[in-house]
Amino acid sequence: MAVTRTTETGAQWQTALGTFIRAAHRAKKPLLIDYLFEPPDHIVPQRLYRYDMFEDYLSRHRDDFEFGFDLITHAEHITGPRSYGVYVVELDGNANHVYVGQTWYEPHERLAQHNTGFTAFHAARPFKRGARGRLRPDLYAHLPRFRSQAQAEALESSWAMELKKAGYRVEGGH
Repeated sequence: MAVTRTTETGAQWQTALGTFIRAAHRAKKPLLIDYLFEPPDHIVPQRLYRYDMFEDYLSRHRDDFEFGFDLITHAEHITGPRSYGVYVVELDGNANHVYVGQTWYEPHERLAQHNTGFTAFHAARPFKRGARGRLRPDLYAHLPRFRSQAQAEALESSWAMELKKAGYRVEGGH
């Protein structure tokens, strides 16, 4: 189930979105929202497994970051189980300079967060310094996803070492 903003007025959208989110909140369903960051040009996805709901905004439970209803453009229920995977980002157009990370997000969702450089989206060090990137699925698509974050972290570390051995300049890969 999902709700997407199209041509509704602000009041119509807030009513529709509020109804959708309240129902999800009562059912304890996690949400994936698309949030406008620095409107109007950058949409950042957020997976909210634990969140607090208020009259016209959501707050991510872990750090109280607020998402105003007026800046949410899409919301849907997360239906699958949480899984973790490794992804690789080419930094600043340099095919040999990569960032390796792990996340419960889909790689394109995580990249959108990184490319904001904003710490509330947990941007990694190169992105905080202003680096921007593009995904390198040729370097990670074959890797498995895991139910456990610890397994993904172990793969992240070993994959970063493999890429270094292959001659890449690697950041991340804790």
